[in-house]
This record gives sequence, C-alpha cells and structure tokens, in this order.
Amino acid sequence: MGKETSKRHYLLEANFQMEVLQNPKPTLVEIGADWCGGCEIMAPVLERLAVVYTDRITFRTIDIEANETLAREYGVSELPFLLLFKNGHLVDHVVGVISAKELEDRLKNLLMEKENSQ
Repeated sequence: MGKETSKRHYLLEANFQMEVLQNPKPTLVEIGADWCGGCEIMAPVLERLAVVYTDRITFRTIDIEANETLAREYGVSELPFLLLFKNGHLVDHVVGVISAKELEDRLKNLLMEKENSQ
C-alpha cells in the first residue's frame, strides 16, 4: 500500500497496477510534487471531493519525483496533472489548476459513463 499523509493516499509504481488499473471503482490519480504551487491550490479541492465521492471514486496521489517512469508513460507535461481511470483505462485527464466545479463535473461524467457501461 502507499503511504498516508494528510488524508492523501500516495502510490508508487509498484502498486499502481493493483490500486489503479485493477481497481473496480473509477479512480482519480493526481500527479504532483511538494514544490508545486498548483498542487497546493488543488489539494483542498481534491480532499473535499475525496470525502464527497468516498464510496464511488478512489483518489490517489503520485509524487512525480519518486515516480518519473509513470509520469513519462502518461505524458505529464506540467503539474498538477490529473488522470481519470475507469475499468483500468485512462478516460480523461486534466493539466494544471481547474475550478472545483469543473473537476466535479468531470467526476460526475466519469460516474455516468460507468453506469452506462454496465
């Protein structure tokens, strides 16, 4: 399992497959860094949404400095970089800071896509 810090669940490359790609729930993965100002701006938004969607969406965080291979694999160009997965497939991504409403709309769409695909 990843390490828990301030309500965030951190992933490593070693557990990415199990916790994201094999997760039956939709998953939001934030790729960020301690020095990232945009990540600090998004942190309270992500923490609030993780509580709101706790039973429906898994929220995980990846430190780019400890997981450069994953960052390259998903084409991370700037931080924060959010990846949204459903059934082990990347279905959406967000580059940079976005509003809480826009992110919540994307999460609602992710859930609707999940219901429609069943």
